[in-house]
Amino acid sequence: MVFSQAVEALLRALGSRLDDGAKDHLRALGLDVRARLEPAYSLAVWTQVMRYASTLVAPGRPPSEQMFELGRRFIEGYAETIVGRAMLTALKVLGPRRTLERMSRNFRSGNNYTQTKLEALGPTDFTLWFNEVKEPEFYRGMLSAGVDRSGAKVVTVKTLNHDATGATFSVKWT
Repeated sequence: MVFSQAVEALLRALGSRLDDGAKDHLRALGLDVRARLEPAYSLAVWTQVMRYASTLVAPGRPPSEQMFELGRRFIEGYAETIVGRAMLTALKVLGPRRTLERMSRNFRSGNNYTQTKLEALGPTDFTLWFNEVKEPEFYRGMLSAGVDRSGAKVVTVKTLNHDATGATFSVKWT
Protein backbone atom coordinates (compact mmCIF):
# COMPACT_ATOMS: atom_id res chain seq x y z
CA MET A 1 0.00 0.00 0.00
CA VAL A 2 1.12 3.54 -0.76
CA PHE A 3 0.21 5.98 2.00
CA SER A 4 -1.66 9.25 1.54
CA GLN A 5 1.41 11.43 2.28
CA ALA A 6 3.14 9.97 -0.81
CA VAL A 7 0.02 10.62 -2.89
CA GLU A 8 -0.13 14.17 -1.50
CA ALA A 9 3.51 14.71 -2.50
CA LEU A 10 2.79 13.51 -6.03
CA LEU A 11 -0.19 15.87 -6.29
CA ARG A 12 1.95 18.78 -5.04
CA ALA A 13 4.56 17.86 -7.66
CA LEU A 14 1.92 18.38 -10.34
CA GLY A 15 1.16 21.91 -9.18
CA SER A 16 -0.89 23.88 -11.72
CA ARG A 17 -0.94 20.89 -14.08
CA LEU A 18 -3.60 19.39 -11.81
CA ASP A 19 -6.50 20.97 -13.71
CA ASP A 20 -10.07 19.66 -13.98
CA GLY A 21 -9.21 17.33 -16.85
CA ALA A 22 -6.32 15.83 -14.90
CA LYS A 23 -8.53 15.42 -11.81
CA ASP A 24 -11.12 13.58 -13.90
CA HIS A 25 -8.46 11.30 -15.38
CA LEU A 26 -7.01 10.54 -11.91
CA ARG A 27 -10.49 9.70 -10.63
CA ALA A 28 -10.89 7.18 -13.47
CA LEU A 29 -7.60 5.60 -12.33
CA GLY A 30 -8.86 5.23 -8.75
CA LEU A 31 -7.64 8.47 -7.15
CA ASP A 32 -10.38 11.00 -6.48
CA VAL A 33 -8.49 14.19 -5.61
CA ARG A 34 -11.71 16.15 -5.17
CA ALA A 35 -12.55 14.03 -2.13
CA ARG A 36 -10.51 13.48 1.00
CA LEU A 37 -7.55 11.22 0.25
CA GLU A 38 -7.82 7.63 1.40
CA PRO A 39 -5.27 6.56 4.05
CA ALA A 40 -3.62 4.26 1.49
CA TYR A 41 -3.82 3.15 -2.15
CA SER A 42 -2.84 -0.09 -3.83
CA LEU A 43 0.45 -0.35 -5.68
CA ALA A 44 -1.55 -0.96 -8.88
CA VAL A 45 -3.43 2.36 -8.52
CA TRP A 46 -0.21 4.17 -7.54
CA THR A 47 1.61 2.85 -10.61
CA GLN A 48 -1.15 3.97 -12.98
CA VAL A 49 -1.32 7.39 -11.29
CA MET A 50 2.47 7.79 -11.57
CA ARG A 51 2.44 6.90 -15.25
CA TYR A 52 -0.27 9.42 -15.99
CA ALA A 53 1.29 12.12 -13.76
CA SER A 54 4.61 11.75 -15.57
CA THR A 55 2.96 12.76 -18.83
CA LEU A 56 1.74 15.96 -17.16
CA VAL A 57 5.10 17.11 -15.77
CA ALA A 58 7.08 16.65 -18.98
CA PRO A 59 4.69 16.49 -21.94
CA GLY A 60 6.20 15.56 -25.27
CA ARG A 61 9.35 14.08 -23.77
CA PRO A 62 10.20 10.35 -23.89
CA PRO A 63 8.54 8.29 -21.11
CA SER A 64 11.86 7.67 -19.32
CA GLU A 65 12.55 11.41 -19.10
CA GLN A 66 8.99 12.04 -17.92
CA MET A 67 9.40 9.53 -15.09
CA PHE A 68 12.80 10.91 -14.08
CA GLU A 69 11.36 14.44 -13.93
CA LEU A 70 8.37 13.23 -11.91
CA GLY A 71 10.73 11.52 -9.44
CA ARG A 72 12.72 14.75 -8.96
CA ARG A 73 9.55 16.81 -8.56
CA PHE A 74 8.10 14.21 -6.18
CA ILE A 75 10.90 15.01 -3.72
CA GLU A 76 10.06 18.71 -3.99
CA GLY A 77 6.38 17.91 -3.42
CA TYR A 78 7.27 15.68 -0.47
CA ALA A 79 9.19 18.59 1.07
CA GLU A 80 5.87 20.46 1.20
CA THR A 81 4.16 17.79 3.35
CA ILE A 82 4.45 17.63 7.14
CA VAL A 83 6.18 14.23 7.12
CA GLY A 84 8.38 15.12 4.16
CA ARG A 85 9.48 18.46 5.59
CA ALA A 86 10.76 16.72 8.73
CA MET A 87 12.42 13.91 6.79
CA LEU A 88 14.14 16.16 4.29
CA THR A 89 15.42 18.40 7.09
CA ALA A 90 16.93 15.30 8.68
CA LEU A 91 18.66 14.38 5.40
CA LYS A 92 20.78 17.52 5.63
CA VAL A 93 21.91 16.52 9.11
CA LEU A 94 22.51 12.88 8.19
CA GLY A 95 24.43 13.56 4.98
CA PRO A 96 24.35 11.43 1.84
CA ARG A 97 25.87 8.19 3.15
CA ARG A 98 23.64 7.89 6.22
CA THR A 99 20.65 8.92 4.11
CA LEU A 100 21.32 5.94 1.81
CA GLU A 101 21.85 3.65 4.81
CA ARG A 102 18.36 4.58 6.07
CA MET A 103 16.61 4.28 2.71
CA SER A 104 14.23 1.45 3.70
CA ARG A 105 13.14 3.48 6.72
CA ASN A 106 12.83 6.65 4.63
CA PHE A 107 10.55 4.96 2.11
CA ARG A 108 8.43 3.34 4.79
CA SER A 109 6.91 6.73 5.55
CA GLY A 110 5.36 6.55 2.07
CA ASN A 111 4.51 2.85 1.69
CA ASN A 112 4.46 -0.47 3.51
CA TYR A 113 6.56 -2.59 1.15
CA THR A 114 9.90 -1.01 0.28
CA GLN A 115 13.03 -2.94 1.15
CA THR A 116 16.54 -1.88 0.17
CA LYS A 117 20.08 -3.23 0.22
CA LEU A 118 23.03 -0.87 0.14
CA GLU A 119 26.59 -1.74 -0.83
CA ALA A 120 29.45 0.71 -0.38
CA LEU A 121 32.01 0.61 -3.17
CA GLY A 122 33.85 3.69 -1.92
CA PRO A 123 33.23 6.73 0.31
CA THR A 124 30.93 8.35 -2.28
CA ASP A 125 30.18 5.35 -4.51
CA PHE A 126 27.28 2.98 -3.72
CA THR A 127 24.92 0.48 -5.23
CA LEU A 128 21.39 0.52 -3.90
CA TRP A 129 18.78 -2.16 -4.58
CA PHE A 130 15.02 -1.63 -4.15
CA ASN A 131 12.31 -4.28 -4.32
CA GLU A 132 9.00 -3.70 -6.15
CA VAL A 133 10.23 -1.10 -8.64
CA LYS A 134 7.69 -0.61 -11.41
CA GLU A 135 9.24 2.57 -12.87
CA PRO A 136 13.03 2.71 -12.34
CA GLU A 137 13.37 6.21 -13.81
CA PHE A 138 11.00 7.53 -11.13
CA TYR A 139 13.29 6.07 -8.46
CA ARG A 140 16.36 7.41 -10.25
CA GLY A 141 14.83 10.89 -10.16
CA MET A 142 13.91 10.59 -6.48
CA LEU A 143 17.39 9.35 -5.57
CA SER A 144 19.05 12.12 -7.55
CA ALA A 145 17.00 14.83 -5.85
CA GLY A 146 17.12 13.22 -2.39
CA VAL A 147 20.88 12.66 -2.33
CA ASP A 148 21.36 16.18 -3.63
CA ARG A 149 19.19 17.53 -0.78
CA SER A 150 21.28 15.56 1.73
CA GLY A 151 24.28 17.73 0.91
CA ALA A 152 26.02 15.78 -1.86
CA LYS A 153 27.49 17.67 -4.79
CA VAL A 154 27.39 16.54 -8.43
CA VAL A 155 25.12 13.53 -7.88
CA THR A 156 25.04 10.79 -10.52
CA VAL A 157 22.41 8.04 -10.37
CA LYS A 158 22.30 5.27 -12.97
CA THR A 159 20.04 2.26 -13.29
CA LEU A 160 22.22 -0.86 -13.30
CA ASN A 161 19.52 -3.51 -13.39
CA HIS A 162 15.72 -3.74 -13.40
CA ASP A 163 13.78 -6.99 -13.29
CA ALA A 164 10.75 -8.58 -11.62
CA THR A 165 12.45 -8.57 -8.20
CA GLY A 166 13.40 -4.88 -8.19
CA ALA A 167 16.07 -2.50 -9.43
CA THR A 168 19.68 -1.71 -8.61
CA PHE A 169 21.09 1.78 -8.92
CA SER A 170 24.58 3.23 -8.90
CA VAL A 171 24.70 6.35 -6.70
CA LYS A 172 27.82 8.53 -6.77
CA TRP A 173 28.66 12.08 -5.80
CA THR A 174 31.61 14.39 -5.21
